[in-house]
Amino acid sequence: MAVGIGARRKDTLSVVISALYSTHHLQKMIAVSLQLAPEELMLVIASHLINELPNAVRKKTRIILIDNPSTPFAGRKLAAEKARGELLLILGEDQWYSPAALQRFLFPMRYGNAEIVLPQAGTLTRDKKNDKPINSFSYLLNDLYDRADLQEASLLSTPHGITKRAVQRLGTVLLEHPAQAHRKLIQSGLQIVTQVLEPLPGSPPFNPQLYGALRSELSTYEKAVIKEQLDVIAVLSERGGLTDGGRKREGLVSTRSQQPVAFGQEQSLSVIIPARNEARTIEAVIREVGLLDPAEVIVIVNGSTDQTARIARKCGATTVVFSEVLGVDSGRGAGASLATGGILLFVDADFVIPAQELYPFVLGCRRGMDLALNDQSAFLESQHARNVVVAARRALNLALNRKDLEVGSMLAVPFALRREAFARLGWSLLACPPKAQAAAIMAGLNVQQAYQVDSFASNRFRTEKHVARKGRSSAADQIIGDHIEAFHYIIQNTCKEVITCHSE
Repeated sequence: MAVGIGARRKDTLSVVISALYSTHHLQKMIAVSLQLAPEELMLVIASHLINELPNAVRKKTRIILIDNPSTPFAGRKLAAEKARGELLLILGEDQWYSPAALQRFLFPMRYGNAEIVLPQAGTLTRDKKNDKPINSFSYLLNDLYDRADLQEASLLSTPHGITKRAVQRLGTVLLEHPAQAHRKLIQSGLQIVTQVLEPLPGSPPFNPQLYGALRSELSTYEKAVIKEQLDVIAVLSERGGLTDGGRKREGLVSTRSQQPVAFGQEQSLSVIIPARNEARTIEAVIREVGLLDPAEVIVIVNGSTDQTARIARKCGATTVVFSEVLGVDSGRGAGASLATGGILLFVDADFVIPAQELYPFVLGCRRGMDLALNDQSAFLESQHARNVVVAARRALNLALNRKDLEVGSMLAVPFALRREAFARLGWSLLACPPKAQAAAIMAGLNVQQAYQVDSFASNRFRTEKHVARKGRSSAADQIIGDHIEAFHYIIQNTCKEVITCHSE
């Protein structure tokens, strides 16, 4: 966001350096910070690390001791209360920056009217290798706050700059809960800007206690961010005020859904195809799934005014017709409740997926997966990767402690599930795919990504759903609302497999 440049403020600067998990970064960070000519350097340090401080560091900093810090954000309240400067620069423990980069970063506060400056990744660090999945939460919530221009920028990130006036507006207590503080800042009307900030090249500070984790695990920092963000989501309404597209969720599920799989049918296949006005493609879709030798193909025709039902029957599919429009995804639950096979494969009626790309999902369930998802991560080109829907998908998997699933989602067909495993959760959940996915993972089902199918390229583009004159499209609104609903399900039904709970 552009900021007008005027005369430099005479406000003094306090630099706050955190050392709650390690001291390896301190000497280099202090040397850089001194070149900013601050009023003071404040060091927020965990008590158990104090003996590691060299005398040179002690002499150059005001030390604030924290006993047993509970989060990476501990100490921000004390630092803000004790700071003498009118401007605060909060540094983290994860990156080094040049003095020139930090000076430029502070320009909007020193030469403009900004009250808060947040970091934005530049072109050098904005790639897949340096992507930080945890930023998906901030990307999603900024969009919900009508500040999509902030992208992933947040008070959770460091460094950031904030004026004493903004601190007073927030209250210092909130600074140790930066996700809540960020939300309040946006609501306050204070000017928030972002600045591109590139770290120094080379190895970042060594900090395994805070950031160390295996590829599929969540680090201490990621767990802390998830807790902060879920606490904020908990105060939103069930769907964040967003529509669900008029879905029908009640009265669609057959009593047959309560019947167990018949003996010998555990490996048999039922294919579920919801359809509305898909006369152009339904025959080809049924023909392709027929190559998998299914026990049955169930087509749920709803609200159609064309020949979809007639063509489906002609192709030999069990065809169930609803005169009313059920809404997106609602037909899945109806079809699943009628299925007799032990494995259910879900596809859409508006585009054809070759049988050879469908089979791995069936095979995954036959080999022990309870839910076999489509891995779309390889197809996330630039037009998809920086997208609020993709951010919501990634954030949900992180909240479920399934970092390994990346953007894997029941939103994307094809996917397959074992009927016996999922039936006890209730077929009506399938009307809200993210919520169904959350329920499956929290119930301990074996959820994996089975294969890669590029449904981004194949999915039919619908102007009325996918285009918006302003803001989000109706499809994006519905999907984001689905994810908020799923986050609430996590918060309300939290268990040991999930990172946190709002009531903690």
